[in-house]
Amino acid sequence: MTDGKVYYHCVPPVKAIPCLTPFGMKLETYLRMTEIPYEAGYGNRTGPKDKIQWIEYNGEAMGDSGLIIEFLNKEKGVDLNKNLSDTDKAVSRAFTKMLEENTYWGLVHERGIDNSGRLYFELLKLPWYVRLLQLTPILIKKYAKKMMWAHGIGRHSMDELEGIIEKDLKALSTFLGTKPYLMGEEPTEVDAAVFGQLSEFVWAVRNPDHYLHRIVTKDCPNLQAYCIRMKERYWPDWDQLIGNTKKDQ
Repeated sequence: MTDGKVYYHCVPPVKAIPCLTPFGMKLETYLRMTEIPYEAGYGNRTGPKDKIQWIEYNGEAMGDSGLIIEFLNKEKGVDLNKNLSDTDKAVSRAFTKMLEENTYWGLVHERGIDNSGRLYFELLKLPWYVRLLQLTPILIKKYAKKMMWAHGIGRHSMDELEGIIEKDLKALSTFLGTKPYLMGEEPTEVDAAVFGQLSEFVWAVRNPDHYLHRIVTKDCPNLQAYCIRMKERYWPDWDQLIGNTKKDQ
């Protein structure tokens, strides 16, 4: 390994999106925004803290996208928030935490409960013997319910959950307004987190009528336009990445 280079680990791209985890999309978008040299390594092995997305840097493994970003900001001397006021930084953190600690669970429900993990069977190149295990979707659904119940958000009815997530996304849409990026004319660190979450709703929700996809594409079209703007600016190789998956070959 080369000293000073980031080795980024995550699940491989699929035909819908370069990464099926919003925190992986967040982290790699941040690396692209800051132009920190990195090398992507794809696989299903988890890293520290049992995180799907993690890095190795100078021989040390680190997990958690937020803590990794904090570390790299200091290590590399980068600051995407240098032009923000303290108030703007506080707002950025509030939106990041809303999306990652609250809105995110709508995606967990969509993938783990509504579809019982079938998305992973459709998009990931899983071994044939895993595909034959009919209990796998049941186990995924059970695990998702357990996580959501422990968090607390899983104790709500489906209508209540949808209402909570809808309010989150409409608040984000209202704050974004006609600005190109969340905090103004130029992207900042929060945009990596926002794009990480929203990109999954736009491109990786399999049912086009699902409320997550509907809100960000029809009810709040500025959120979809925002995602396309981020994609075009930082992911010029998007089509190449999602076209080179084993499933398509």
